Amino acid sequence: MALRVIAGGAHGRPLAAPRGRRTPPTPALVRGALLNMIDQRGWLADAFVLDLFAGSGALGIEALSRGARAAVFVEPQAAAVKALRANLTRTGLAGRSEVLSFGVSRALRTFARRGRAVDGIVAGPPYGEGWAGRTIREVLAAGVLAPEGWIALEHAVDEPVEPAPSLVVVQRRRYGRTALTLLARPGDAT
Repeated sequence: MALRVIAGGAHGRPLAAPRGRRTPPTPALVRGALLNMIDQRGWLADAFVLDLFAGSGALGIEALSRGARAAVFVEPQAAAVKALRANLTRTGLAGRSEVLSFGVSRALRTFARRGRAVDGIVAGPPYGEGWAGRTIREVLAAGVLAPEGWIALEHAVDEPVEPAPSLVVVQRRRYGRTALTLLARPGDAT
């Protein structure tokens, strides 16, 4: 099945999936559900989004297509970065994006040094490697999430995502062995 943008301005545009990835691209049903959870709260409109473990960039591209102002994609694998850059060009969204071709930990440290904060984070870390909880801890430790910020996480159902003192779980969904968790600051969790 072809990978395509689901909704918004780039709706229907095809996306290349990188070869040799340990984890496949997020299926359309799951990707749509994750972005709908965010979009229904009005959090995507004009948001600055960080896509961690970007792979093909499908999550961040979907956010841009649905109205996010800008996105930064973090992906260390060269084959994935090549596919990601091609996808940004193909969808016409390259001008509203930046690609950081290094790992998540380094990207978060880079953002912290730049003094940049993001409105939201979408992340689909590899399953079974403990990245679900680690991603939340590293984001909070780096201080890159804006005060009204949110995190939308795709993860394995057997990798629990516990809220941190400064974040609460707003919504959870399950699709087979995939879980979706949306977290936000306590005062913004509506």
